[in-house]
Amino acid sequence: MFFSFLFMVMIIEVTECQVHSETENTKDTIDYISLLKDTLMILSEKSDNEYFKMHCNSMISVINSNSSFTLRDSTLLKFTYDALNNDADTANPKMLSSYIKRQRRFILSWVSPTDSAISFTWLRPPKNWDPKNAYPLYIQLHGDWNVALNSIDYMTYPFITEAAKDSSFNDGYLLEPWGRGNLWSEGMAIPDFWEGIAALEEIVKIDPTRKYISGHSMGGYGAMLIASLSPNVWAALGIHSGAIGYPKGNLINSATAETMKNMPTYFVLGTEEEERLFNNNQKMYQLFVDAGNTNIQWVTYDAGHVYIEENVENMYLWMRNFVNEDWSTGIEKTQGLYQNDFQIRSYPNPVQSFSHILYTISENSSVNMRVYNMNGGMVCELVNEVKIPGEYEATYDVSKLTAGIYLIRLIIGDIVFNSKLAVAR
Repeated sequence: MFFSFLFMVMIIEVTECQVHSETENTKDTIDYISLLKDTLMILSEKSDNEYFKMHCNSMISVINSNSSFTLRDSTLLKFTYDALNNDADTANPKMLSSYIKRQRRFILSWVSPTDSAISFTWLRPPKNWDPKNAYPLYIQLHGDWNVALNSIDYMTYPFITEAAKDSSFNDGYLLEPWGRGNLWSEGMAIPDFWEGIAALEEIVKIDPTRKYISGHSMGGYGAMLIASLSPNVWAALGIHSGAIGYPKGNLINSATAETMKNMPTYFVLGTEEEERLFNNNQKMYQLFVDAGNTNIQWVTYDAGHVYIEENVENMYLWMRNFVNEDWSTGIEKTQGLYQNDFQIRSYPNPVQSFSHILYTISENSSVNMRVYNMNGGMVCELVNEVKIPGEYEATYDVSKLTAGIYLIRLIIGDIVFNSKLAVAR
């Protein structure tokens, strides 16, 4: 969630002289952190919009998750407080309209079921947003970016920079996850990614056939890695100057291309990129072609490793043409069969000890239930037998599992039904 955005670095330059111009005396005299939290609390209490309330409370949660603050943190939070009180700004962050118009980004936070830490993502709603409707979901992952090094930098960025003016991804929800920093989709980055999507799906409706993933630089590597591990989820993939050979080259092979041969994929990168990066993208593109991927695009531009909004816009306009018809509200359709009366749910979720998995079948059927980790490896088979119509419960002891997100896959006859299970510690 979650992209180098190098053009934005020029804007975010809160220079060292700016940061250190805040003297300790000023910092001690005016507690801008408390003032900011108080302001957010008041804004939340006065608003009757549940999403703006969520946003304000999410910002408070991120601030509170820090046990101490550097001088830079304090300065960025002061700048955010000043932005909220800048009435001359027509896209003032304290106004709901600034978010509805997609000029500012909502902050959506959650408590991770994996490690109990607070994490968060930027969120932009669709143009002409009606929360009652289902919309596409676009994920854009950041690159190795100094703004992502800590939570305060990343959280405050959308409010202390100029209001957004681009129109990319405007027909759906856009998630730009913090991803716990610059982790190259390792460690907590992958659970964080899925947890962010789950947090969004708790509060809005997503069209399950129109989920798109993209990323710039390090985020391009992450987008391809995640897409290769969950190819049935995504309608299309966008790789913008993807560092797909860094830090590992394990994605550049025919097995990856074979796994993703049906996934529409858009490559865009500069002709003046570092030679290794350019060649790696070219190799990956050719592997996709050799695997028989016919929905593939290769676009270059005369520049180096830079984030150019026009390129992102063109990538988005291409990606949105595709729909994943084989992914519908959690049910993978096999041989054209689909039944609405198959149900599955688990509780508690997140779970620390025993999970109770409930499911219903409507006719005599062979039933198979397995649990998979997010790398696609099976960790347990819970059911494998023929059952008569009725309601059933499978109890699963998760105490030996590491914390994270797991997939419960239930196959009833020819129908495959998936449900996510969060294991907490």
